[in-house]
Amino acid sequence: MTLEWPIGKLQKGQYISVEAGSRALLLHNKNYVLLRRFSSKDDKNRLIAAPFFSDFTSSEFIGVENKVNYIYRPKGRLERNEVAGLCALLNSSLFDAYFRIFNAQRERKRYGTARDADAPIETIREIGDAILLSNHFSAEQSNHIVREYLEYAKAHG
Repeated sequence: MTLEWPIGKLQKGQYISVEAGSRALLLHNKNYVLLRRFSSKDDKNRLIAAPFFSDFTSSEFIGVENKVNYIYRPKGRLERNEVAGLCALLNSSLFDAYFRIFNAQRERKRYGTARDADAPIETIREIGDAILLSNHFSAEQSNHIVREYLEYAKAHG
């Protein structure tokens, strides 16, 4: 649930110059869910998501490494609570178990994961609000909030 940039690896480039030749590599600076592609089997979770909020940088464009997928709203903008809620859901142990069951050994194609979550957008927003209000982005806190909201939604839905 955190984004670290720039990173200390000096052998890796940290910036992309905004010019005609690099424009195809860049995204407009808006809110995104950054989703690292499959981690090694030694990692605890198969999915690792982090929020990117447009106020992280003042640049008009951002570059995302090719090992990172991103979730966005094609005709609009994800709100902060939607980004935080999706990240919490994607990082949760419940979603990790779901993902492992249905995607055991196959490599995941593009962005089906957000659709597979099957949580109503209002629940995702409420999870995001709770995460943002807590100002505590640990895996334990995210898991607690996701379980609380999904169990409540299931009981009252």
